[in-house]
Amino acid sequence: MRNGITVRDVMNREFVGVSESDTLADAGELMQQEPTEAVVVLRGSEPIGSLSTATVMSALLEGSPPDQPVGAVMEPPVPTVEPNTALSDAIQQFVTRGATHLLVVDDKRGDNEVVGLLTEHDVLTASEAVETTAIGSRSSTGEAVEPTEATAAADSASGTERSTQGICEGCGSLTPELATVNGQLVCPACRAY
Repeated sequence: MRNGITVRDVMNREFVGVSESDTLADAGELMQQEPTEAVVVLRGSEPIGSLSTATVMSALLEGSPPDQPVGAVMEPPVPTVEPNTALSDAIQQFVTRGATHLLVVDDKRGDNEVVGLLTEHDVLTASEAVETTAIGSRSSTGEAVEPTEATAAADSASGTERSTQGICEGCGSLTPELATVNGQLVCPACRAY
């Protein structure tokens, strides 16, 4: 996805923040009301951690009481990225850090002001937009190539459409190779099932 798209182009400019003293129940309810996959845990205006829907569900399933403070189960500070970072570089951070979201900070004044949140969903949405507007695909050398009739026929016959990097709808992982199978974008491992 080397097409000039930056984090600023696809990030959520409005993010949901909670205090470390807020309860899991309150944070979960807020995530449901503000359809978001993650919230930033703030101490004042300083980001000190994050909380994903998966973490809330995990904590509750493991027996944490709904009134337990967010600070007890929050994830460590979210990896950060600057708004002008190329989206392809941010994708690398998702893959190498195993992150589900990145905090977008603007360090112009040296205060790491939080300006947004970038989630795997944002990356997938951007990948789909680029894929639908791109003409042809790219070879391993980066040159634009048109799909061959044989490749298109084979994919059509198998019900598979090739795609690019994104989030697998089967297992939820960020993967460099997705294909549409039976209407879902899936990674190579999920295609085997």
